[in-house]
Amino acid sequence: MASIDPPKTVTLSRGRQIDLSAPNYYRDLLTGIATEILSELSEIEKVNLEKLDDEDLQQVIGITQIRLLNELYFSLGQLKSRGLELNVKQAIEDLRDIWNSYIDKTNRPEALKFYVEPTDVTKQ
Repeated sequence: MASIDPPKTVTLSRGRQIDLSAPNYYRDLLTGIATEILSELSEIEKVNLEKLDDEDLQQVIGITQIRLLNELYFSLGQLKSRGLELNVKQAIEDLRDIWNSYIDKTNRPEALKFYVEPTDVTKQ
């Protein structure tokens, strides 16, 4: 990570702001993204994921992973425009770890875990 101070906030694509004023801003950023997507997922879960057929469940999983990555790239772009450039590959891996931890802690289906293939990350 760079030695430039981060901005005080970043704004996610749907308007929610994440406070980055604490010393551990990087973790706050990734945790904020994960909790935002979990909040969106909870809205979908009102339908009951267990009742979805396999195709619909795969769509939920795909959309969830796309949202995670989109918010990460959107946030990293804001930081980069303000002079703070972070390692994208590492950020993806760290977000994956945080997300998967939340999935485990909230007893959600294993299928919702986020997996990053090493070849996918190196193409970034």
